[in-house]
Amino acid sequence: MKRVLLFCIIAVMMCGTSYGWDRRAHATVAKIAENHLTPKAKRLLDKYLDGKSIVYYASYADDYKQDMLFDVGFEPANVARKIPYPHTFEANDDCTVFDGLRRGDNYVKNCIYLADKFAKELKEGHKTMNDSLRFHKIVMLVHWVGDMHCPQHIRYPEDQTTGKYKVKYGNREVKYHTLWDGILFGQIFPWSFSDCALMIDTFAAEDVAKIQQGWLFDWGKETAIISRPVHNYREGAVIDSQKYRKEYGWLAEQQVRNAGYRLAKLLNEILK
Repeated sequence: MKRVLLFCIIAVMMCGTSYGWDRRAHATVAKIAENHLTPKAKRLLDKYLDGKSIVYYASYADDYKQDMLFDVGFEPANVARKIPYPHTFEANDDCTVFDGLRRGDNYVKNCIYLADKFAKELKEGHKTMNDSLRFHKIVMLVHWVGDMHCPQHIRYPEDQTTGKYKVKYGNREVKYHTLWDGILFGQIFPWSFSDCALMIDTFAAEDVAKIQQGWLFDWGKETAIISRPVHNYREGAVIDSQKYRKEYGWLAEQQVRNAGYRLAKLLNEILK
């Protein structure tokens, strides 16, 4: 019986590691942000989210992705006009964030452009929006700030794949995107989201303020610059898992922490 129980516990833990930027890391981002909210922002979020924490809704945008459609505003050549919200963004050659959703007749997946739009709309009108629209924009922002800090949620001119191909990581074959969506963060921090937040939300106030400088497009450019080496691993790459964790483990930790601090700034600015 003890062996069966132990096997079940291990299985649950292994399954959990597949949810990094999906569940555990998104929840960690939201928890860190919650730790740095102003009293007014906390009060308004409690009201707007019907008493539930932003952590509760951290993966809402993934859970209901296929149901959360929007109109891109033109007739694109490569997709339907009404599609699920993007969870990635596109960087230019110099790593600046592409500003818009359209390049010629083609639709460009750009969560940062939409996050900026939602943030401005909320800042100007969160008091007068209807409950459903306001909820929708808040939970999308909570998720997008996490997504835009994930190194495999970026499309570069030389690499549009976002890691949707297989590599050998350690002794198993995985999608490279999945390695960054969950495996790497889960190997470094195999604990609950609250424990993860406790362990990495340790910066002094002045350091938090430095990380929070700028706005969504600035943070996207920084993420694109620092994440570019991650995209050097192509389909079929054989990756030594220990070496990879040493090489990029700090990046996974940093990006989750930075996303939390920056989400707090975003919400505090919106809900002044």
